[in-house]
Amino acid sequence: MTRSVSATEAKAKLADLMRWAVKTGDDVIIQSRGYPQVVIVPFKEYEEIQALKERARRAAAVARLQELAREVQAQNEAITVEEADAIADEITRTAIDQLIAKGVVKFERDDES
Repeated sequence: MTRSVSATEAKAKLADLMRWAVKTGDDVIIQSRGYPQVVIVPFKEYEEIQALKERARRAAAVARLQELAREVQAQNEAITVEEADAIADEITRTAIDQLIAKGVVKFERDDES
């Protein structure tokens, strides 16, 4: 059962409220001027909440990446796999050439293709 206390009471009885939350597994809502402001929850519950938030964040990121993939695919429907591979190869070679020119990587080609 959730318990609600004022900020003043929470300040005076923090240790007791913490013990109560751990013992019962219930939450303590701390109010200021009659409005809920924060909640004391057992640490295990906090970890579960954090895990749920992380799962939701990852799911949202995956959904956004899937949406972007659909958008890119729709924009490039006319490109064949071979054309896409050629573009990727060109971009890769350009990037490697730039890194070589900057001295970031050392790379010797067997042929100058």
